[in-house]
Amino acid sequence: MLNEQLKLIRKKNKFTQQQISDLLEIERSTYASYETGRNRPDISLLSAFAKVFGITVDYIINIDPSKELSVFDSNLSIKKEQGETLVSELVKDEKEVLSMYRLCSDEDREKIKVVLKDLKKENLKNMK
Repeated sequence: MLNEQLKLIRKKNKFTQQQISDLLEIERSTYASYETGRNRPDISLLSAFAKVFGITVDYIINIDPSKELSVFDSNLSIKKEQGETLVSELVKDEKEVLSMYRLCSDEDREKIKVVLKDLKKENLKNMK
């Protein structure tokens, strides 16, 4: 069921309901109602949720919760072997920044990159 998929993805990535609701700009109680199955999110909210985690809406809808643990575990092993940092291992601020970045338009992402490059140059100057 959709509610189980949302909860599974959120928990596997070590996000709280409050963090997700803040990112999606909805009340925590509203998000909680999606996880309990009392309400269903609309497609635009599902799309935003998917962007936060770098997955597709189709993936969310088609997860088999009874088999998902092994899928996540095998993906985690592969990513760790490749030396990638997993979203679930990021600190709170890093998760928040990454999630907000994923929710931005391509145009805004380019602006963010420019700002970050400028900040990096400034910080390198100050280190000398």
